[in-house]
Amino acid sequence: MGHQNTFENKILEKAEKFLCDNVETFEERICFLEKSAATKSGANIDYYWKRQHIPGIKVSDEKIRQFNLIVENSEIPFSVAISSLARKPLTVEQQKKDGVFYTDFRLADLIADSCAIGIKQNASIVDFAAGTCILLIGIALKYKEFFSEQYDEWLKKNVFAFDLSEDALRGGAAAFLSTTNNAEAIVSMIRKWKVCDSLLDADVSKMKFDIVVGNPPWGRIKLTRHNFATRSGYECIYGADYPAFNNEQFLEEKDLVTNYSRVIKENFNFSNDSEPDFYMAFLQKAIQSTKKTRGKIAFLVPAGLIRSQGTYDLRKQILNSFSKIEFDLLENKGNFFSIDSRFKFLLLLIEIDKKRKTDHFLFNILCSKNNSIQRGNDIVFYTKELEKYRPDLTIPEVRSKEELKLFYKICNNGKKWGDVNNEWKADISREVDMTSDKDYFISKQTKNAFPVIEGRMVQQYRFGAKTYLSGQGRSAVWKPCCEKSQPQFFIEQSSLSKALKERVKKYRVGFCDIAGQTNERSMMSAVIPPNVVCGNKVPTLLFPKSATNDILYLWQGITNSFVFDWMIRRVVSTTINYFLLFSIPFPNINETSSLSKKIISKSRQLSVMGKDFYCGTKMSRLRAEIDVLVAQAYGLDFDELKLILSDFPLLDKKQRPLANEKKSSITKDLLLSKAAKEWKLDCNIFDKRLKQQKNSNAYIPSEMIVLCQKET
Repeated sequence: MGHQNTFENKILEKAEKFLCDNVETFEERICFLEKSAATKSGANIDYYWKRQHIPGIKVSDEKIRQFNLIVENSEIPFSVAISSLARKPLTVEQQKKDGVFYTDFRLADLIADSCAIGIKQNASIVDFAAGTCILLIGIALKYKEFFSEQYDEWLKKNVFAFDLSEDALRGGAAAFLSTTNNAEAIVSMIRKWKVCDSLLDADVSKMKFDIVVGNPPWGRIKLTRHNFATRSGYECIYGADYPAFNNEQFLEEKDLVTNYSRVIKENFNFSNDSEPDFYMAFLQKAIQSTKKTRGKIAFLVPAGLIRSQGTYDLRKQILNSFSKIEFDLLENKGNFFSIDSRFKFLLLLIEIDKKRKTDHFLFNILCSKNNSIQRGNDIVFYTKELEKYRPDLTIPEVRSKEELKLFYKICNNGKKWGDVNNEWKADISREVDMTSDKDYFISKQTKNAFPVIEGRMVQQYRFGAKTYLSGQGRSAVWKPCCEKSQPQFFIEQSSLSKALKERVKKYRVGFCDIAGQTNERSMMSAVIPPNVVCGNKVPTLLFPKSATNDILYLWQGITNSFVFDWMIRRVVSTTINYFLLFSIPFPNINETSSLSKKIISKSRQLSVMGKDFYCGTKMSRLRAEIDVLVAQAYGLDFDELKLILSDFPLLDKKQRPLANEKKSSITKDLLLSKAAKEWKLDCNIFDKRLKQQKNSNAYIPSEMIVLCQKET
């Protein structure tokens, strides 16, 4: 998914156009917004400019009136809109470099609502990476509703903002100017503000606050060649060669970033082998700076906080240290930020009371609807119970108590695999890297060259699901195929290490590590034959303690099941790494059990199918039977399998639906029919639906539907 215009930008489009038509420089823009704000509140703009030593600009009252009318009709609170319009535009690469993603007005309102509960008259608030102060403005508007007479005095004494950008803080002050006619109150307020690196500033480190809010920079403190090249104006395509650029300047900048990273690691709690992330440092800063009696923290952070291996220490600290904890999960489908719509992030809410620590926390999946954000179900997690099933304290994304109960049941009925000392001990490897090893790749096959298998070539039970046509990197053109897939690259055997040469002589299993919770399917694995080499997006596994290849087909059957996929979807974001994969338990069976033998037999049949995989009913029958067997292996019942299937809304989206229905459910109907028969339940309703869909194909990925055309 590409970058997109935000919902907020669309709402403020008319106001933005008016500004662009009437001002030329950023200084003029800020002055215009300052006068607009003062006009709205009745403050004396000339006095404000004089006290701030700002020359100001001449602009007609009529233009200000027209602009203010546009903003007032924008559905965004006036002060919040001024904060948004005071931002400097950022390119995609500037966002990546600084990790800055401007806060949407809906998120500001969400945080304000959370912080306003029980707010005290003398509460002090701060944002350590304030930007144009949209989060502070949101809380200020709530405060004014409660304590209107004390508002100006509160601004003078209790509102703090720190940022690296003087222009940003000036824009924030303009937003505050629209909330009061007391220009002197704003002048007094901003005297306490400081342009600085708040993570390291000595004066800031001495201060304590009642409420700390933030949407800090997201991203690791590092500089890559790719980011430097794109910032320098070069177009870089994944998998393609890097262009020539100023390497001396790159190395100089990289040294500066590396040194800064070292200083941050020295001042905050990061493991020695981890790269510091800005948001983790700012969150630790917030914890250090919040008063220990009824202090509050409200932070927007990436969802990696609850699911990444590198955030374990911080996650553990949060879950074991505070009196109230809440994780509210959001997805960028609401266009909060100009990034991938699949990106997930959190509103983390913490209350601190040194006399009390909680043994549980709340989790909620929120969704956006037009101008508002709606809450889902509050799910209560008990920390000790979570740690029993997830020792790393990663939090599964469940939407209901029933889903949490099911998740724990699968964990309880399953067993650990991967890092164990039995037949499920896995030897996992990324065989070649599509970037660092690209110099060894060739475009034509030779006698001693192996095909290189890329992620898009692997689907469930299918090795070589797509064939290469043209192009390179992400712009390469591929098409679905039944057999005889053509790779984009080959690699000479002489370019492989001795160990890798031995590895690729064997059958092994591989999976596409690019995934997503909202994809049609998330986990996609296949048996990989000898004499091919897999790229880094297709990690491969061997099971050296198993005497036969049967275990490969058992693994393939389990991991391609809806049950395993459902578990993966509870913890994955965009990539299935080893840490995540091994954390999902396998059913408590071994490769010699009767149930395992059934899965192995059916899995083997699927692996050798050719064109008939996409035509006829054999493939779908075998897959449904495996899905039922795996559900039984995990000890699940019919209703639990039905609950799992509700998490896959994109299934069969290109199949023809039944009359009066919006989409096909052929895969679900087939599987539930098989399951009902197995559990000796009434299957008539599913069988009836299957008869009505006799021309549809179950278990076919939407992008592969073109292969279902029967040959004439």
